[in-house]
Amino acid sequence: MKINDYIYTTNMVPEKICKQLVKQINKKEWEKHKWHSNESDDFHSEKEKELDVQPISQEMQNVMTPYLVKAYQEYNSKFADLNNERLNNLATKFSPIRFNRYKKGTLMRKHYDHIHSLFDGKYKGIPIISFIGMLNDNYTGGDLIINGQKIEPKTGNIIIFPSCFLYPHEVKEIKKGTRYSFVSWGF
Repeated sequence: MKINDYIYTTNMVPEKICKQLVKQINKKEWEKHKWHSNESDDFHSEKEKELDVQPISQEMQNVMTPYLVKAYQEYNSKFADLNNERLNNLATKFSPIRFNRYKKGTLMRKHYDHIHSLFDGKYKGIPIISFIGMLNDNYTGGDLIINGQKIEPKTGNIIIFPSCFLYPHEVKEIKKGTRYSFVSWGF
């Protein structure tokens, strides 16, 4: 297998659910995305082009978890060694979902998923699998690039890939409309 073979897309979330989520999250407060700085061990937002983020409510988490679990099961059955007890389950827990909103002129800079804020004492582990879910596709720009490969997700898709340095990823600048997605990590 080649490294990009571990990038997997499945159409999982019904469009009706995606539309309902977009409507609900737009009624709530958003905040600027923050990056962790290893040098100063703090979090900061970039001055320009930073996307907005929002934590998920428990009600929405309950709706979304079955889709996340089903997508994970597809990925796990494809890539885990199901005949080896130590290797047959890539992840056993999922982080709470976070929503991302990209308005015109915003983007997600290229990065690896070293999720410092995920493990705050309540959760312990290492992110192994990254999940990006698409809530809409009626925008221009906002290309998802994972390890140099352009992914063309549609509403309801969940994109899954390893959470390590071999999979740098980014979302290019939005040119028109608003892009809504969600993220989670398996550990």
